[in-house]
Amino acid sequence: VIAILSILLVVAISAYTDYVVRSKVGEGMVFAAEAKTGVSEYFYNIKEWPTDNAAAGLPLASSYSRYDFMERLEITSIPKPGTISVTVSIPGTTADGKELHLIPSTLGGIINWTCTSPDDPDIRLDINHRPANCRG
Repeated sequence: VIAILSILLVVAISAYTDYVVRSKVGEGMVFAAEAKTGVSEYFYNIKEWPTDNAAAGLPLASSYSRYDFMERLEITSIPKPGTISVTVSIPGTTADGKELHLIPSTLGGIINWTCTSPDDPDIRLDINHRPANCRG
């Protein structure tokens, strides 16, 4: 009985830890939603994607470090112009310093966003730590 409970406890703690990290990563997604608005407005007005925070009407990328679980939020050209790169800060976890990218595309004048994590293993956020819409 004790062995079975121990196994269940290990599984439960692992699942809970992933849930806690995922919820902290969610803070970055809240700021990314604001950034999506800035990037979209720039695109609709200028007819091209912004390549930095200033163009999208956002604060400096490093200014986001003042928030609990954010290291930076940056509008970048990698992998394509208009990409929103969110770097999380969750010390003591494997998610610390990892990134999510929201990559814009258009179809029929409508902006669509694809959420992914970079291929580079040094900055790729584990799939268990990503929000549901970023696991595809």
